[in-house]
This record gives sequence, structure tokens and C-alpha cells, in this order.
Amino acid sequence: MNLSNYRQKATSLASYMKKISALGEELNMPSASEEVTRIKRRLEDETFHLVVVGEFSRGKSTFVNALLGRRILPSSKNPTTAIISKIVYGDSPSYRIVYKDKRQEAMTEDVFKKITAPPEPDENDPDSVMEFAKAQKVISSIDFAEIAYPMSFCRDNVELVDTPGTNDLNVGRMEITYGYLNQADAVILLLAAYQPLTASEVQFLKERILGNKIQDIFFVISHKDDLDNEEQENEVTEFIKKHLREIFPEGLSLDNRIFLVNSLGAVYFHMQEQGEELTAKQELKVPDKFSDTGFQDLESSLGEFLSNEKGKVLLRKYNRDVQGIINTMQHDISVNIGIVMHSADEIREKATELYPKFQQAKRQAENIISDMRMSFESAGSDIEYKCQSAANAMLNKAKKAVETLTRDMSSTVMQEAIEREVTAEKKKFIDTTLKEWQNIFNGENDKAQRALRGIWHDIDVEYQRSFNLPAVIDNEKSLTISVVEDEKSFSKQAYAFAGDMFRSAEKEDNILGVIGGIGMGVIAGAVGVVADIFSAFFGNKRETWRDKIRAEVVRTYSGQGEKIAKVMKALYKEKTEALCRDIQGSVNARIADMEWQLQNILSEKESKEQDAERKKSYLLSKQAELNKISGELNRLVL
Repeated sequence: MNLSNYRQKATSLASYMKKISALGEELNMPSASEEVTRIKRRLEDETFHLVVVGEFSRGKSTFVNALLGRRILPSSKNPTTAIISKIVYGDSPSYRIVYKDKRQEAMTEDVFKKITAPPEPDENDPDSVMEFAKAQKVISSIDFAEIAYPMSFCRDNVELVDTPGTNDLNVGRMEITYGYLNQADAVILLLAAYQPLTASEVQFLKERILGNKIQDIFFVISHKDDLDNEEQENEVTEFIKKHLREIFPEGLSLDNRIFLVNSLGAVYFHMQEQGEELTAKQELKVPDKFSDTGFQDLESSLGEFLSNEKGKVLLRKYNRDVQGIINTMQHDISVNIGIVMHSADEIREKATELYPKFQQAKRQAENIISDMRMSFESAGSDIEYKCQSAANAMLNKAKKAVETLTRDMSSTVMQEAIEREVTAEKKKFIDTTLKEWQNIFNGENDKAQRALRGIWHDIDVEYQRSFNLPAVIDNEKSLTISVVEDEKSFSKQAYAFAGDMFRSAEKEDNILGVIGGIGMGVIAGAVGVVADIFSAFFGNKRETWRDKIRAEVVRTYSGQGEKIAKVMKALYKEKTEALCRDIQGSVNARIADMEWQLQNILSEKESKEQDAERKKSYLLSKQAELNKISGELNRLVL
């Protein structure tokens, strides 16, 4: 996959940032220099996330191996992917597990390949049921596995995320939806040529893709080699196109988004290319040309999409961030040009008047942050009530689902039936919460920015009055405090937030179905009583089996409102405090820069190292240098 165009522009952008940082140091603007260095570091660490989803038996692991050009993931006809696997570039192979409690553990390749989905238990055998529950408990404690390998596909900061398959993509898997799908730069949905677009896949597209307004999705049809001729290939492709247009009536272009691939043929082709020995049967499946597998076209389209669409958006965002810093530096240079034309005595006298104004500005900013904290606290005061209401709604849905169960259902089908009912409530609760929090965060941030602009305006008026400066300041453009973001936007942060919430809530209790929607689900998540429950399902007392399930559902959901609220309150406080700290830190750094620049000019005047005209000429040259960089940056991201 070729991302050279994006990488070249990103490298150029980073080099300009380095120049700006150096200019900040030279001009005694340390906060500007530090801020642009932080932005540069984020750009260099920027990763493209590709998330692969698909039902069991779609050949997902084989597809990922074909995409990577190596047999990294175990694959078979049975379900093999039990946990989320992140594949990244590494100079040498390494494997590690990251647990939900943040513990990390290195492992060998053999150990990794043994972490597979456990076989379905024999529900007439309590020992089998208990072993299955134990295996699920171990798997549920894992957040993800990370595999680093020296693969060209991942070289340009591309991370491939392989998600666990499920027989019903619409059931559970809330963590995958919020922790990965909504943060992905591109989602790859794997379908099968022999069974394209099942009912559950259509439901998944409607609920999880269309419902979450995910546009950046690629549809890959596996098992191309099972089709006899080009006519059948066209029939399958056209069938999927037709039904996708019915699901996505508008807003989603299918151009270069549907691909038919031969994953097994691609794997064998790479194996042969790398000198690995193939069996006679495997050799028969090696295609004449790699392009026959369909992966060449897929990789080309993915590369162009990431480089020219996602990459361009990223570069423009980083350019906007840097341009804001350039504006602030230009503003300070203009002020300093006016100050330097005064005598040392005048500067000293005016500085004595200005320093208290700086301290007053700090106090005013602290009051703004204090008001912001109070507003956040007030806005979050109903978290407990909303969490309890959500838990009650989930419980009611689960209890209704119990009434639809029949004795001949397997435990897995029973669990899916219950989860299917509560999934809609989970999604509604999370989506509503995230939307509310986004509005709260944006509103408070905007209010704080307006108040801060008033403070900067007052300081600028003092500068202009004290030093007879021209009106050179555009507060709306130049002096807005930038808040450092962890990711690309609040939207992506919010969905990462939801993923954190699921993982944290799961850590609070072993009951998997309540928040995470993963693993065995509501019933089997209660590991301590699982044997009794399944015995009740199939025991001799026919009249009590449903009562036992209902009782377990009630036990599972009772008290979950408090547990959910505990996690949500902690994360809400963490995010609001982070925003307050960022704004306060930016204010303090900005004022420190003002004080330092004023003191520096005074020191130079007193030591007579430079006369006014020479200093003015120097500052003008630096201003011209920044203007040139600004223009070059804007041309770079066109």
C-alpha cells in the first residue's frame, strides 16, 4: 500500500514545524516553541487505523494474513479470533497482551495462536460448561493483543485491527462499535461470495454503520476462488451493489469500495514468493499473477483513500494548528517592534505598570476556569439518575426477552436473544450521553474562549496606550487559546471515551453483558453460578428453568446503574479536568511569554547590545520569515 505522497507532505510539514519552533526559541517565545513541538510530535505519531469486521466463517483471519503478506493470525474453518488483535509495524516480531486493567504481558507467537475462541460446550456436561465459562473469563479480561512485525503494509504508521467474528453482528459488540468502528480511518467489512449479505450483515450495516454515520467503509467479498467464472463474479458483485444502494440510498459512494478477493491464493502466492515450501495441493491454488487475487486493486484503493482523503484532512488540521501559533508569534513581533523604539527608561516605567496587569489577567483566567468547573459539575449532576434509568431500561428489555425463550434453544441462542433486546437500549444511552457531553464541552469551551479574548483585548489596549502602538491586533484570529487535543476531534475522543467506559465497567464486575456486550453475555458472564444456571436450563424441573434465567437476569442488572455511574462520573471528571488544565496552562504560558519578551527587550536596551533600528530590522526579518513559512504551509496542504 503506497502512502508516499502523504508521508512526503507530512515530513515537509514536520520540517517547517521544526523551523517555527527554532524561531520561537530565538524570539524568546518558549510557549509557542513548545506548543509547535508538541504538534509536530503528534503529527509524527499519527496512525491510520484500518478495522476489519466480519462474521465467523468469512475467512477474516486468512484475509488479514493476505493483506499483510504473512501468516500472522491463526486461521481455520472454525472460529479462531477470540480477541481484538492490533497489527503494527515493528523492526522485529513481537507479541503482547494488554489487559483491561492496563496490565501488559509479552508472549510468544505460539501462545498468541493458542488464544482462540473456545469450542461450544456440551450443555449436558456441567464440566464442559464450566471449562467454557473459565475460558470466557480469561478472554474477557483481555483488552487486545498487539502484534508487531516488519511488514511493508504497516510501515507508514498503518495499524490493522482484526476484531472477533460473531454469528450475529447486530448482537452485543458495543466495545467494537464505540472503541474501534467510530474511530477507524477506514472500516473493511468482509463478506463471502457464497453467501453475500446475510440478514444479520444487513442489520449490522443499518444499525452500526448507517446508524453511526460511518462513511469510510470498504466492502471486501472473499472466496473469489469458489466462483467458476467471470460471469459469476460479476453477478455476485452486482448483487451486493444493488442491495447496498438500498441500504445506503444516498451519501455513500460505492466507487472503488467493493472488491472481490482470493485470500487463500494471495497467502500462497506470498508464501511462494518468500521461498516457503508448499504442498502439492497448495501449489495448485497459487494464482499465475498476484493481480488475479484482487488484492492489488484493494491495496491501491486503500492507499489512495488514506493518502489523498484522510491524509489531506489530517495535514490541513495540523496546518490550521500551526497557523494559529504563527499568528500569535506575528502578533508578538508587531508589539515588540513598537516597544523597541522606546528608551530603556520608558520601557522600564511601562513594564512596571504592565506586570500587575499580567497577574490580574492570570486571576481573571483562574476565575473563568473556576466557573467552567462549576458549570461542568452542575451539568454532570444527573449522571447517577440517567445511569440508573438506563440500567432499568436494559433490565426490562432483558426480562421481556426471557419470555420469548423456548426450552429447545441452545444457551448461545438464549444469550443472543437477551443481548439483542438490550443492545438498542445500550446504544441509545451511549449515543445520547455522548451527544450531551459534546454539547456541554463545546459550549463551555466557547464561553471560556470569549472571556479569554476579552482579557487579551484588555492587555492589548494597555500595550497600545502605554507604548502608543498602532491597532495591530486581531483578537479573534490571533489570540484564541488553543487546547491540545489527544486525538483528531471531539467526536473521535468521545467514542474513545465510550470504549474506555465499557472496558472500565467490565473491570468493575465480571458480568460481561451489562456494558461491554462481549463474550458469553449476560448469563454466562456470571461465572460463579454458571454451572447451576445451565443445569437449570436443562434440568428435570421443567417449570423452573425460565424462572432461573429470569432471576439471573435480575441479579445481573441489579446494582448496575451504580456501577455504570461510578465509571461515567470518573471519566467525565477526567475529561472536564483535562480541558480546564489545558486552558489554564495555555493562559499561564501565554502570559509568561509576554513577561519574558518585555523583560528581554528591556535587558537588551539596558546593555545597549542593539540599537532600536537594528532590533526593529531584526524583528521585521523574522516576521517576513514567518510570513514565508505560513504561505508555504498553505500551499503544501492544497
